[in-house]
Amino acid sequence: MDFHFHTAAKILGVNLSRNFLPYLLTAFAIVLLAPVICGISGLQGEYAAQPLERFLCLSGPVLLTPVFWPEHNENIRDVIRARKTDYLTVCALRVVSSLFALAFFYGGFVLVMRICESEAGILHFVGGYASALFLGAMGFCAAGGFDSPVAGYMVSMVYYILNFVLKEKLGPWFLFSQSMGSFEEKYWLLGSSAVLILLGFAWTKYRLEKNYYRK
Repeated sequence: MDFHFHTAAKILGVNLSRNFLPYLLTAFAIVLLAPVICGISGLQGEYAAQPLERFLCLSGPVLLTPVFWPEHNENIRDVIRARKTDYLTVCALRVVSSLFALAFFYGGFVLVMRICESEAGILHFVGGYASALFLGAMGFCAAGGFDSPVAGYMVSMVYYILNFVLKEKLGPWFLFSQSMGSFEEKYWLLGSSAVLILLGFAWTKYRLEKNYYRK
């Protein structure tokens, strides 16, 4: 496959201008709302994890769930068929850009928390990022499996609500564990996120091989 850095940069540029920007702005709005809803000044210990785990994690589904969405337009599907670059490679680049955007938002938010004299550090960054990534990967996987971003958002939001209801009963997949004094669950969330993303790609590849997208 003829694929170079210039091609990747061009794909990412087109994706940002035509597809990704609304979701990026929505995630940024969540970042701006987090201090208003949760408060970020002078938080110590476990309390410093709450805004990162319980609200900012919503940026995960916003950025990852709609990766396959542009190709639901028939005109865009025609462009995909004419591309030299493999469709799943394009989607992988979108995922990578979403992961970097998510890391940027979390890194910036933790930095602001430190400026506001909260006890936030690298573990808070990793813990919050893991929760957002898992929630986003769940939406991504469901969107790929059901061929519907709406289904992806529904699945991720239902799971988000379940974390308030079931709490520790979710075991290693509890999103808010750090604010309850436990970090071990974050390793499970990171590993499970990788599995869910791969599964989302696998389901999409299966549909392609079955000529779901007409060639």
